[in-house]
Amino acid sequence: MKKIGLLLSVLALVISNVPATAAQEVSVRIGIEDELLGVYESSITKVGWIGVRNGLPYFDGNVPCSSFSDSQCTKLSHVGIVGTTILPLCADSSELNCFESPLIGSSSGSKALGQYLGNADGFTFAADKESGISKGSTSSIFSIQDKDNLQRYFAVTPLIRQLKARKSTGGYSEIQAPIFSLDMKEIGLEGKTNCLFIFKQKCASHKSSENFSAEITVRLEKTPPKWLAGRITGPKVSISNFGAGKKIFVSGSSVSIPVAEGLVPTSIFAKYPRGVPMSSVLTAAENGSKIVIDPGMAIMYASDVFSALKEKSVETVNFWNINGSSPLTAFCAEDLQVDCLQGGNGPCVENSNEFVGLLATNALIFSRNPPKLIDEEIQFLLASPHLLPNSKEAIGNFSLEASSSMLRCVYGLPDLPLSAEISVVNDAGVEKVATKSFSEKNGFSYISVNNFTFSIPKIKIKLSAAKKKVSITCVKGKNKKVISGDKPVCPAGYKKVI
Repeated sequence: MKKIGLLLSVLALVISNVPATAAQEVSVRIGIEDELLGVYESSITKVGWIGVRNGLPYFDGNVPCSSFSDSQCTKLSHVGIVGTTILPLCADSSELNCFESPLIGSSSGSKALGQYLGNADGFTFAADKESGISKGSTSSIFSIQDKDNLQRYFAVTPLIRQLKARKSTGGYSEIQAPIFSLDMKEIGLEGKTNCLFIFKQKCASHKSSENFSAEITVRLEKTPPKWLAGRITGPKVSISNFGAGKKIFVSGSSVSIPVAEGLVPTSIFAKYPRGVPMSSVLTAAENGSKIVIDPGMAIMYASDVFSALKEKSVETVNFWNINGSSPLTAFCAEDLQVDCLQGGNGPCVENSNEFVGLLATNALIFSRNPPKLIDEEIQFLLASPHLLPNSKEAIGNFSLEASSSMLRCVYGLPDLPLSAEISVVNDAGVEKVATKSFSEKNGFSYISVNNFTFSIPKIKIKLSAAKKKVSITCVKGKNKKVISGDKPVCPAGYKKVI
C-alpha cells in the first residue's frame, strides 16, 4: 500500500478593501484560518486530491454534488465524494451522529442548559441509512441568560466528514469518517456586516468580548479520533460506549487568541522558495489583496511576520474548538492504481485501544500533532505575537493530557510511573519563565504550562521512568519500621530484617 504524498498548505488570496500598496509591501493575515472553523452548513463535494495540513487530512475539490449518488459527480474521475456533515441536535435518546443540548456559562460561574432556538440557514442533506450516510444539518443556535440576566447566543457546530472513496478496482468503499471537529462560538444577531451565517433573517456575527465555558456530549456512530487538539482551556474529554456507537464528552473554557495582521515587506516571502510563490505575493501587493497564510504554513513565516508587525497583534478573538483525525483509505490517482492510506497519528496512537489524549492552547499558531521524539524530548512549537493590541504582553497557556501508556510507547519506557522535566525556551534556546506542573493519575499524565510570554516558544518535555521504590523492614527490640525509597537504609540502632 503506497502512502499519498504530503502537500504543503494551500494559499488563499482573499480580496479585501485594502487600498493598493507599493510592491515592496503586502497585506498579510497569519495563523487562525482553518477550513473547519468557518463551516456552518453541510456540503457534498467531489474530491480530486487528499493532503495533510498541520496534522489533519484535507480534501481538495470544489465541484458541488446534490447527493452522494449524484451522477454528475460519480461519473467524473476523482478520489471520491466527501460530505462535510454538521451534526444535528439529538431527536431521541438512542440517535447517533448527533449531539445533546450543551451546558453553557461564564468562564468562572455556573452553567445553564442551553435553550435550542433553531438552525442556521444553509444546505442540508438527508440520511441514507442503506448506504450508511448520516444526515447533514447546519449549525444549531442556543441561548442562555447569564448571571446579569442578559441573553447570550451561541452557535454549536459538531462536524464530521463522511468520505465515499473510490477503489482502484472500481466502485466505492464503505462510508468512512476521518475528521471530527467541535466548534462553539458566541454570536450576536443584530449585525449588518461580517455575517457568519443567516439565522431567522438576521446576520449572525462572531461576538468575542467575553469568555465562556461549556460542556457538550456528541454521539457518534463511528469511533472518534484517539488524539484531539484545539483552542480551549481547562479541558476535560472522555469517551464512552453508547449503544452501537460512542459518546464523546468535552468541557472547558474559551480562550482569547491574539491575531496577527498587517503590512509586511514582500521580501519576506523570497526567503522561502517552497512557500508562497513570489508571483502571487507581488500580484497581491499591486492589487491591494490580502494574503492569508493558514496554519499549515504559518509557523515557517511567523518570526519574520511578527517582527515586521512590531510583535503586536491587531485584535483578540475568542475560540472554543477541538478537532482530530482518524486513518482513512482513499483512491489516490489514476496512475497509481492503488488504494492509499492517509491520515492517522502514528502507531503509538492508532494501536491503542483507548482515547490517548488532548493538546490545548491559546496560541495563534501551534502544531496539533501527537507527541513524538525530537532529540530525546517531546517538543511542541507555538507562535503568537508578543504583544496584545493594548501593548501589554500576551500570556500563553498550554496543556497536554495524554495516556501514560501512549507516552511510554513513544519513549520506549517500561511500565513504571513517569516523571517529567519541563521547560519553555525561546527561539534562541533561552529558557523562559513559566508555571509548570506534571502529575499522573488513573493511567493519564497531565502536563500544564502557563504564564509564559509568546513569540515563538518551544515546549520541551523530557520523560523518564520513575525509579521503583524498595521497602525494607527494620527492627530495634520490639520496635519495627518499614522504610521505603530508592535505596532505603535502616535508621541508627535498627537492623534490617533478612
